[in-house]
Amino acid sequence: GTSVEGHVDPITGKPTIALDLTNCNKIEFPGGMLDDAMIRVEAGITRHTLNDHLRHTGMQFMVDPGADATIGGMVACGASGTTAVKYGTMRENILGVQCVLACEPEQGAVVANCGTRALKSSAGYDLTSLMTGSEGTLGVITHVTVKLHPIPSYVTAAVCCFDDLHSAAEAVMTIRQYGIPLERCELLDTTSVKAFQQYQKTGTTKYHQEHQQRDAKPTLFLEFTGASELAVQEQVKAAEAICSDDLGGSHFEFTSNEEERRELWKARHQLYYATLALRKGTTGAILTDACVPLSKFADLIAATAEHVRELNVVGPCFGHAGDGNFHCILPLVDHEDSEDYLQRVHSINETLIQRTLAAGGTCTGEHGVGSGKMKYL
Repeated sequence: GTSVEGHVDPITGKPTIALDLTNCNKIEFPGGMLDDAMIRVEAGITRHTLNDHLRHTGMQFMVDPGADATIGGMVACGASGTTAVKYGTMRENILGVQCVLACEPEQGAVVANCGTRALKSSAGYDLTSLMTGSEGTLGVITHVTVKLHPIPSYVTAAVCCFDDLHSAAEAVMTIRQYGIPLERCELLDTTSVKAFQQYQKTGTTKYHQEHQQRDAKPTLFLEFTGASELAVQEQVKAAEAICSDDLGGSHFEFTSNEEERRELWKARHQLYYATLALRKGTTGAILTDACVPLSKFADLIAATAEHVRELNVVGPCFGHAGDGNFHCILPLVDHEDSEDYLQRVHSINETLIQRTLAAGGTCTGEHGVGSGKMKYL
């Protein structure tokens, strides 16, 4: 595919090369690397494949975008995911990269090894960070050394409903300000919850069955982890007090059951497909990727959801509330959407980006620039 921002779309009138590195999928175990909680992989391996290989070690690679992306692609576009609130983005989880630089033909192939296995270095330019998010403009990433983290011993997932989107977002900011550790923190608006309820592949656990019988309201999906059951319970109680007592949340429910937790996050990762199902005949969608300071998050996501409603466009707003990053999915139907409808869709995207930039944010928190966001740099 072309990725969500058209990263590999051909440039009109220019010779274009697209490289497929999916066969470059080896995992390397140089001596002592696992003891140092790191591993070196070829760029084409996917995160699911990597974590399957690591499961017996008790460690995992924790960056988790919705797609089963390749590690090299995640580096190239500076990806992140639902766990960024705790572990950071791809940028914080890379120790080094090997890449073939973009050079003139007469120079031949120039291979650059960026970074070291040390946890810190002040030796010159941070070339690893420079290559992260470069999207193929500086070279082709061939190998990556990534950080690993222990698989959490105790995990609890929770959900809480709110009467309005602003209150849900305020709850997240309060939880963060109080320093309550979060593994994941996702916010869904009313339209997202409706899509979640209607999509037949969302889940079959008791929670999903009960949730489908309720009126759709803005909802937080939370996950807490710790080294002891007591520590996790204290985190859950503190979050519940903020959500229910301080911000008026309702139906605060939590579970440590592994199947129910997996179903919850499976539903969150399938929200894109659930949204497409809201419009019959959907052939694609415009997907926004705003990221703002946490202090601006509540106002911006609420204003964006209201703008979508005002323009009578199908488009849920949801995102990684713990780090101020959210998306709108705006489904399109070829040969059916009027020119007026398309203009309204593009107006939502343009207005959101301008509001984001004015708030000190960025037009792309994790999807990258591609051809879709170049004009905003």
